[in-house]
Amino acid sequence: MVNERDAATEALIREVDEDLKRDQFEKLWQTYGKYAVAAAALLILGVAGNELWQHRQRSLSQEESARFSAATQQAAQGRDAASLSGLESLAKEGKTAYASLAAMKRAGFLAAQGEKGPSVEAYRAAGASSNTEALYQGSARLHALFLQIDQGDPAMLEAELAPLAAANEPWRHSAQELQALLALRMSDNAKALDLLTRLADDATAPQGLRARAAELRQALEAKGKS
Repeated sequence: MVNERDAATEALIREVDEDLKRDQFEKLWQTYGKYAVAAAALLILGVAGNELWQHRQRSLSQEESARFSAATQQAAQGRDAASLSGLESLAKEGKTAYASLAAMKRAGFLAAQGEKGPSVEAYRAAGASSNTEALYQGSARLHALFLQIDQGDPAMLEAELAPLAAANEPWRHSAQELQALLALRMSDNAKALDLLTRLADDATAPQGLRARAAELRQALEAKGKS
């Protein structure tokens, strides 16, 4: 499909070029004026340039997809920092969404290897990097906070969770779940119950998250009655 479009674009450019070189050029000039001809030429060049750019983007995306797959396999087979070198390189050098995915994947492997501190740092770096797409930035920040929810500074955690839990934020439901867990850690059962109730009743929240919220709410209510 890509080759067919490229061939069609090249053929169109050749056809216009040949027309302009023949006597029809004079007719076009007389009929439409030099500005119309210039606009037509720019239109053709614009179409060709857009096709070329899209082709390059597709090629780059395919290349980085292959790099991401290979780096993920390398990381899965290793148990040390060296095994994450492929993901680290792609995160730094990548030009597509795979760079963001590589940064997130590397942080996840660090957490799985028991490297909690480095994992938090990696997630924070991904969340703050301008190279990370906005959606992934929120996810990275949320992962970093999740890893600290049991021991991190409560005031810091609450301050960083608040904007992620705001209405219309893409990760608001997960952020609200962490807010509930933080409230439980601080023995604020009333706040936790309020958050869990809202989550359990929120039709826009993921089904699995709603089920967890409802189950935890029931446990807290039963504990309160005992």
